[in-house]
Amino acid sequence: MITSMTTMYGESDWKIRINGGEEHPVPHAHILFRDGSRVSVALDSLVILAGMIRPRKRITPAVAWILAHRNELLAEYRRLNR
Repeated sequence: MITSMTTMYGESDWKIRINGGEEHPVPHAHILFRDGSRVSVALDSLVILAGMIRPRKRITPAVAWILAHRNELLAEYRRLNR
């Protein structure tokens, strides 16, 4: 059950969110797109854990942002999911 969430960054087509209270073994971020599409991305490997986006190239700028801010996202994930 999600108990808290932090929106870390947003663009016109997407935003990145970290949820708290999740029972997942892999630290990850959620990318939510304006059209309602959602993708979960592992913070360590950048592998897509769940979801789908078409065309796939739409995810590129969001994943680049995650890569550039990985430490900040990991810290927030750990804070929310102790």
